[in-house]
Amino acid sequence: MQSNHLKVLSALSLAASDTREDTLISIIIRTLFINSNIEKKEIISKIKQEFDFEPYKDEIAPLLDKLKAENRIVISKNIISLSDQDTESVKKQETSLNSDDKVRFHNFKTFITDNLEKELQIIKIKFLWNVFLEYLYDSFYEFGFDAIKTLHPHIKTKKGDDDKFEGVLQKALNKIKIYDKSLSEVFKELIHKFPDFASEEDIEFINSLAQKTLSFSSLGLEPGLASRTINHNIIDWVLYLDTNVLYSLLGLHSHPENQATIALIKLIQTNQEYINIKLRYSELTQKELGKKKVDFSLLDDKMTDSAIRALLKSNKLDGFSTKFYEDLLNNRDQTIHPTKVIELSQRTLKSDSIDIGRNKKRLESIGEDYIESQMNDYINFINNKNDIKRQFCKDKHIQFNPTYRSENQVRHDIALREIIFSSRKLKEGDDLSLNNIKFFAVTLDSLLISYDKSKVSNYNNEKSFPIFFKPSFLLNKLIKILPIKTTDYKKAFIKAITTKGFYRNNGKTEDILKIVNYLKSKGIDNEQVIFDLISEDIFLEKYKELSHNNDFNEGEFIDSKLNIEFKKREEELEAAKLDLQSSKNNISEIEIDKKELSAKKDELELVVDQYSKALKHVNRKVKALEKPRINTRQIDLNFEAGEEREKTKKAEEKAMKLKKSLKNNILTQIEDIRDQNLSGWQRKVWWNLFWVIPLIIISILLLLFPNEFTCIKNINKTGETNETLSLILGIIGIVINFFFLALIRMRYFDERNKKARKENTKIPANLLEKLEELGQL
Repeated sequence: MQSNHLKVLSALSLAASDTREDTLISIIIRTLFINSNIEKKEIISKIKQEFDFEPYKDEIAPLLDKLKAENRIVISKNIISLSDQDTESVKKQETSLNSDDKVRFHNFKTFITDNLEKELQIIKIKFLWNVFLEYLYDSFYEFGFDAIKTLHPHIKTKKGDDDKFEGVLQKALNKIKIYDKSLSEVFKELIHKFPDFASEEDIEFINSLAQKTLSFSSLGLEPGLASRTINHNIIDWVLYLDTNVLYSLLGLHSHPENQATIALIKLIQTNQEYINIKLRYSELTQKELGKKKVDFSLLDDKMTDSAIRALLKSNKLDGFSTKFYEDLLNNRDQTIHPTKVIELSQRTLKSDSIDIGRNKKRLESIGEDYIESQMNDYINFINNKNDIKRQFCKDKHIQFNPTYRSENQVRHDIALREIIFSSRKLKEGDDLSLNNIKFFAVTLDSLLISYDKSKVSNYNNEKSFPIFFKPSFLLNKLIKILPIKTTDYKKAFIKAITTKGFYRNNGKTEDILKIVNYLKSKGIDNEQVIFDLISEDIFLEKYKELSHNNDFNEGEFIDSKLNIEFKKREEELEAAKLDLQSSKNNISEIEIDKKELSAKKDELELVVDQYSKALKHVNRKVKALEKPRINTRQIDLNFEAGEEREKTKKAEEKAMKLKKSLKNNILTQIEDIRDQNLSGWQRKVWWNLFWVIPLIIISILLLLFPNEFTCIKNINKTGETNETLSLILGIIGIVINFFFLALIRMRYFDERNKKARKENTKIPANLLEKLEELGQL
């Protein structure tokens, strides 16, 4: 059971790391390489065909978008193909690995014939080679990463470790005995003396199998192990659904989270063996849903298709109206009017095991006075956000659109939040954990999530955990704890680790581990310092090149790099201090910018301090450092560097989040400036009304009321008036007015013109400079 427990923890840890994403990307790339062009809707089935497991659609879709954005794949008319560059890269990788395979087999054959002095036919040597490979695969299947302990020449196993691998060895020997009993002793010698004949290619192959095993583990636990081990122990919650989530489930509005919401509920309902989540919505939410019927009274289900298309084309409809009319246009017979959907909602949700939480008494026990005080707190939070936003818009000369929540909305959100908080009751002796807290909620309201996070306390109690999450966030987390979807786990495992393109560490892994272990041995464990070193490709390539020289001094080389990074961070710190001082002196700078700069300064001060300590420590040790002996045939790896890798990943994630936040802030400012410019350009068209209105009046008079005042007389011999000229001028006037209508269409309804106008907007130089600086980080 202890072994199973470790497997579970390992798999869940890997699933939560970047390993899972990298593994899935490698699977997508390999599938596209094998199948050339694939329809987007068939990518899941093709992956299942190649790898014998079925990935989750909600994980694959964003990865396809990511690969497309990186120009690694091409998507045209829903057909996915691998980019030319990636195709060539995979071909080169295959060629290289095939060459390594030949080298390994030749080394295997030479060891048998020369070292063991066995005269065997080539067919028997190939048989032993295949059995040896199966032995390796079975070892990693049965014992995961630990299998490397009996195969790696530099790792000494603990007492008793050898015994647990005997079963795999015996399985291989049984297969050999059936074929040729005399080969059994040869195979035993091969296994026992593997460290003696293992070449660099052999060691690299073993390391790659170990890495591939971890990569496969990140895709999910073995279903059998999961059913025996997890059994409702990981997730045991009560999850409340906000009103806007019910809108998504009932198909009442268009929202980017719709697909994630539906997928989340389906995931919970179809995996109750592993995820024990009760779905509820409060009585308050039911009342709010019922009140929404009034807003749908104007929606006309008898409207013609042409009228619907015109409405949708206007882009003036809200999300509810847009969803209804889109559904009506696509399938009029099956589309139910929203008022009817709400009337049937209780029955519909009940059929999906979503029950009403009877919370009236709990709400009464909380008290109206307390609810009112929390409502005021929420309103103050909204007002503070608006104040910051207003000041920002004023400084940047852009239009300010305040965030607004009605009193009823505020009351519902606060009451739901307090109901959930009051439901959280830790029993005496219970640890503070997600399962013991138990009560959470999902919402599409980013403002409510933001407020909820601001109220999370740092104390060790029920309020230490937030209440509200977005469906997409929970979906992403829950997918990663589920077992892999496969009918034959071992078959899927073998297919994965024998696939050349399946994710594995690249050639830099060994050097990274050496550097991390060196720094650790010198007492340097700061994640930022370590990350700065191992994340630079040029440094790693130089390290690899020089490490094979006999006179290479690892300490001096790393010390030199530490000095460079130290000076760089000192310069960044000084720049951050200057920026912060400039921000304080400039009264027009908003508070958000000051906080970001201050945080950056504090972070850099900490990093500079760590570099300073690291350099002092290395300088004391470097002179006494012995020159390392480099074995050009075998690679000495320390497999205890997992903890440092995790720290490095956290540092990288933190840096990326900060960079992304700053970049999004700037991009939002730029988009607001473009919207303001577009809005001003559109408003200018209405100045034409000063000539349009008089011209319309005159044209109508000329057309409808030709008389002594409006017609134009034709002085001829008879003295009669000629009305023809009046009619012509009236028609010309009306035609001229169409020019005004064309202007309105061009500025308000022509998306190409609007897009061009926004793209041609002049962006302030300071924003572009900030964006360029972020791009260089």
